[in-house]
Amino acid sequence: MRLPRIFNKHQRAPFKSIWLFILIALVGWISCSLTYFIYTVPGTANTYLYRFHLMRHSLYNSMKHASVDAYQRIVRNSAMNDNYERPVSTKPPSITTTTTFLPPGFTFLPNQTCPEKFPEMTGPFYVNMTEIPMSDLYANYSDIIKVGGKWRPKDCVPKYKVAFLIPFRNRHQHLPILLRHLLPMLLKQRLDFTLFLVEQSGAYPFNRAMLFNVGFQEAMKRDNFDCFVFHDVDHIPENDRTYYGCSGMPKHYATQLDIHLYHLEYEKFFGGVSGCTTEQFKKVNGFTNQFWGWGGEDDDFYTRIKQGGYNVSRPPDEYGRYQSIKKNHGQEAQFLGRFSLLKHSADRNFVDGLNSLHYKTPIITQTRFYTNITVDLRPVKDLASPTDHS
Repeated sequence: MRLPRIFNKHQRAPFKSIWLFILIALVGWISCSLTYFIYTVPGTANTYLYRFHLMRHSLYNSMKHASVDAYQRIVRNSAMNDNYERPVSTKPPSITTTTTFLPPGFTFLPNQTCPEKFPEMTGPFYVNMTEIPMSDLYANYSDIIKVGGKWRPKDCVPKYKVAFLIPFRNRHQHLPILLRHLLPMLLKQRLDFTLFLVEQSGAYPFNRAMLFNVGFQEAMKRDNFDCFVFHDVDHIPENDRTYYGCSGMPKHYATQLDIHLYHLEYEKFFGGVSGCTTEQFKKVNGFTNQFWGWGGEDDDFYTRIKQGGYNVSRPPDEYGRYQSIKKNHGQEAQFLGRFSLLKHSADRNFVDGLNSLHYKTPIITQTRFYTNITVDLRPVKDLASPTDHS
């Protein structure tokens, strides 16, 4: 006697639907989680992306070298079976010549303009990412750097007066690391410099570009600077020959970042560390004020630079190497509206920037190593209005 089937063909259908529903829900959950991760921690997402590219690049190179080695072994084995002796080359091996960093007969005097090269600028140096308290810097620099982060050389006349604008919020562990590497570089380069920490307060998302505009306005109230360097707090240079003077501007310094596999991320990339003269910054109307959150403002600034008729210069590859601080690197959420704004960058340049900048009177304090400009930023609604400090 045949037993009846517990589940017939039609009774099994609901189970297929349930499994399909579970699969769709799982895919949806993974997609939403991935989107949320990229949106909230874009810096970490980028790091993982470039690690994937590095792994893929390494795998490709390994396979390529293995193929070349196999081919060379076949060629060598074939040559061993030849009945003739190959002629020996009498051409001497090529010798790679290296150029010295300093010109012959290098010298300078206290009454002469400082050159752009010095014997102390030896090139690559060790980058130490160990977190330290700010007090550890006092032993080496408290008697050298003036209050407010100012310094100028005494053994020659400084060629440039440079303002460094460092956009900042909640990166207190990173600042001493940057200063530990940046200060000795600037002393070697004999620049008349001032460091400004432009700190955003308030509840609005981080606006890196607007901070640069505020820093520019406030710095120019205190001195007549020849140029400005816009320097992220988490970008550490690896070479002290990366000259921070005003020559060759507008300039993009951080062309080879470690998290980008020491390659320029894309041709128009202008982020991390860049600089321009005071005249250039005024002509292009500064940075945009419309980018709240992570990403896009440096691309917009590149458009302004090109629209202003300037060509961007970049240092030689070995001078543009930077390392990114990865520890305690909480990053602002991505600004999802940046792509829409970037489409109209050229149309917005003359109404969005220095001439539309509004901000409350900032709180300015001076420490030994920098001038702190703390400002509460708010969105600029009327792009046609003139600059107004309320």
